[in-house]
Amino acid sequence: MPDPVPDLVTAPADPARPTADYLACAPHWAMVRALMGGTPAMRAAGEGFLPRYEAEDRDAYRTRLARAVLLPAFAGAVRDIVGRVFARPLLLGEDVPPRLRGWLEDADLMGNALHRVAERWFTEAVTTGIGWLQVEMPGRDQPEALRRPYLIVLSAEEVIAAHAARRAGRWRLDHARLRFTARERQGFTERGVDHVQVLEPGSFESWRRGGTGWVRTDKGETGLGELPLVPLRLGPAEGALFARPPLEGLAHLNVAHWQSASDQRNILTLGRFAMLALSGPAPEGGKEGGLAVGPKTFLHSPDAAARWYYVEPAGTAIQAGERDLARLEAQMERLALDPLVERSGSQTATAAAIAASQAHSVVKAWALALKDALEQALALMAAWSGEAPLAEGGGRVDVSTDFAEVRDGGDLDALFKARAAGDLSRGAYLAELQRRGVLSLAFDAQADALAP
Repeated sequence: MPDPVPDLVTAPADPARPTADYLACAPHWAMVRALMGGTPAMRAAGEGFLPRYEAEDRDAYRTRLARAVLLPAFAGAVRDIVGRVFARPLLLGEDVPPRLRGWLEDADLMGNALHRVAERWFTEAVTTGIGWLQVEMPGRDQPEALRRPYLIVLSAEEVIAAHAARRAGRWRLDHARLRFTARERQGFTERGVDHVQVLEPGSFESWRRGGTGWVRTDKGETGLGELPLVPLRLGPAEGALFARPPLEGLAHLNVAHWQSASDQRNILTLGRFAMLALSGPAPEGGKEGGLAVGPKTFLHSPDAAARWYYVEPAGTAIQAGERDLARLEAQMERLALDPLVERSGSQTATAAAIAASQAHSVVKAWALALKDALEQALALMAAWSGEAPLAEGGGRVDVSTDFAEVRDGGDLDALFKARAAGDLSRGAYLAELQRRGVLSLAFDAQADALAP
């Protein structure tokens, strides 16, 4: 980037103002963020995802909230999807320029290779529906050895505005605003300072919130005809460039499970303690009407017909809660696109095969979208560094789509029988076992054939 502009310009309007599409998506993102944060994040959200009942005092609510524990179904589904796509490393094509290939060993200037950066980017897109990858260049104040393009994974919340326009016969990003908070040290303390970066084709501006509003601290030319920003949209569209979480149905069920589990733990706590009751006149209590109950005390009532007894819950409410939790867990399992987890025995083999095929096709489509987006990022890196014109691109990236869903071992049995009958070669048999995760990625069939 060019050197900072010496004359600061006050913004005539608020550059941190998000678009309507962003505001429409923000509540959906907040829900999945809390679920990805686990039990601590859900507890911190408080009444946002665990409403307080009418007439429930705050102390009782805080106790109920502190006992609630989240079943990480949503986070587990995201991890499983990402794990399948990134089970094998990304492969760079032969057409990737050598200098660019070397840069991708430290793609973010923080020691992370392209594979790790792409994994974070894909995780963001699977979680929120939209992930952004910025291609950035260090400023001219940096040593020339460090002046080369690098990648930054942006969260959905950091891109507060994005607009597209038709140029040269196709739709392209025409304007974007990125908002982030930087921690600045002041002595032994830190304070957060809000920043906004405005990107347009060929130029950029940097703004900082000051004491009197927003001031421009930097501006310059990028030399690119495109915005150095690549979206990866996997979820349902919200406007032209934003999206909602693709697993939002699972997220809602996970929140419902969180609420039902809270009720269940609360009623279990109450149901474990029987309540003492008296049929007859009031007993002779101690100080302030208190009554001691315990193994070394006895209860007395002046009426000989009085009767002491314990009242215990019948357990129907507890059983209803257990059924509700089991139903929610079954629904979450179906929506989690997790083909490696066996379903209950009530599901037919045909239904399981259909579910596996659908999950495979969805994840494969997402992996192919990631491939296209990565190649766009490489094209921007190559163009900014002068390695290749933007139209020629920066080379190909191979993202694995060769993953299989194994549910009941039936496919493994079929492979074994085909091999035993001689219908399948040893190499093909071992390759299929490796593809299904039975053999590790490090397994070498040729070396194994030569082993004694």
